[in-house]
Amino acid sequence: MAVLRVEIDKQTTFLTSEVDKSKKYESELQNKIATLNAQQQQLIAQKLSSLNLPTSAGSGAKGCTDDRTIDPGFSPRFAFFTFGVPNRVGLNQYGAFGRAKAGQSYEDILRAYYNFDEIKEWDTGVKISVEGYGDYSLEEYVKHIYEIPNDWGDKGGMEALKAQAVAARSYALAYTGNGSKSICTTENCQVFQSGEKGGNWGRAVEETRGKVLVQGGNPVKAWFSSTHGGYIFSSGDIGWNSSSWTKNGRDTNGDINSFQDLMDRAYDKDSPWFYCDWGGRSQYSNTAWLKPEEVADIANALLLAKTDSGTTTHLCQTDQAKCSDTWDANKVKEELKSRGQSPLNSVSSINIDWDKGSGRTTNITVSGDGGSHSFNPKEWKDFFNLRAPANIQIVGPLFNVEKR
Repeated sequence: MAVLRVEIDKQTTFLTSEVDKSKKYESELQNKIATLNAQQQQLIAQKLSSLNLPTSAGSGAKGCTDDRTIDPGFSPRFAFFTFGVPNRVGLNQYGAFGRAKAGQSYEDILRAYYNFDEIKEWDTGVKISVEGYGDYSLEEYVKHIYEIPNDWGDKGGMEALKAQAVAARSYALAYTGNGSKSICTTENCQVFQSGEKGGNWGRAVEETRGKVLVQGGNPVKAWFSSTHGGYIFSSGDIGWNSSSWTKNGRDTNGDINSFQDLMDRAYDKDSPWFYCDWGGRSQYSNTAWLKPEEVADIANALLLAKTDSGTTTHLCQTDQAKCSDTWDANKVKEELKSRGQSPLNSVSSINIDWDKGSGRTTNITVSGDGGSHSFNPKEWKDFFNLRAPANIQIVGPLFNVEKR
C-alpha cells in the first residue's frame, strides 16, 4: 500500500509539472507578437478599400445588411460584427443626429466631441482656395459642403446640421492655415461640389455664420466621421499625431454593461453602419457568415504565426492568389502539429471580452476540438483580415461575434 501511495504521489507530481509547463508555454505564446509584412498589410488595405466604408453620413453609401436575419445555407455559423466605421475621431455625425433629437444644442453636441476654448465668430472675408474650383469666401465655401443629409433637419436634427457647419468651417480654416493653402474636394478633406447644397444645410450655415471652434486662439482641425459605434477616440488613439482638441469617451445616453446596452443607448445606434459584419460571398447569400472550420483555420494561422514567426509569409487568404506560396488549411494544421501544437479542426464557441469604458475588444478566446486559445484582439483582427475569405473584414477596435 505504501509503495502504491509513493507511485501515485510521483504521478501526481509529474502531471502537475506537465500542467504547469503547459500553462507556462501558453502564457509565453500569448506574449509573442505576430506581425504582418508589407505585402500582407497592402493586401488588407486593398480588401478594406473594396468595402467602400462610409466616412461621412452624406456619402450616399448603402447601409450594411444585417446578416443576423439571413441564412447562408449552413449551420452552425459565426460572423464578426464591428461597432462603427473609421475614423471615430471628432464629430460622430450619427451621434450628433441622436443628440439633436434628444434636445441638445449644437454647442452641446460640439463639446461632446471636441475640446475647445470657445465658439468664436471668425472673419468671413477669409478666402478658401478649392482645388479645381478657385477661391470662395469662407461662408460660400461651407455652403458647397456635402457631408450630412439635408433631411435630418426635418427629423429633429437641425442642431446636428449646425454642429456640422461649425465643424466644417473650423476644419477648412485649420487645414488651409487660415486660407494660406488650398483644400481638396474629396473625403480626404471635405466633400465639396460645384452647386450649393441648399435646403436645411444652407439654413444651418446661415444660422451659424462665421462661427468656429477655437483653442489657443486658433481654429481646430475638426475631424468627423459617419458612425463611431458608441465611443469617441482621440487622434492619438488611432495612430495619428496626438491633438489637444480631440477627446475619447463613451458616446451613450447612460451606463453600459453589455453589448445590448450599447446597442440600446449609443447616440449613433440608428446609423445603418452601427453594427455590421463587413464583406460577403455571393455563394452564401452575400453574407459574411463563416463556417466553424473556416474560423478554426484563422485561429490556426494566428497560432502558427505566434509559434513560428517565420511562417507568416505563408498565411494569406487561400481563396485568392494574392500572395505567393500560401498554405492551405491542411498544411497549416500539419505545420502546427510538427511544432508540437494541437490545431483546431472546428470551432464550437468564441468568447469576447471588452473594455466598456474605452470601447475596445480586449481578448478573444476560441474553443474547439483542439482546445481553447486566447488571442490579443489586434493580432486576431490582423490575421482575420488577412486570412478570411473574399473581402470579409473586421474594421475597428470593438467587435463582437454572433453565432447561429
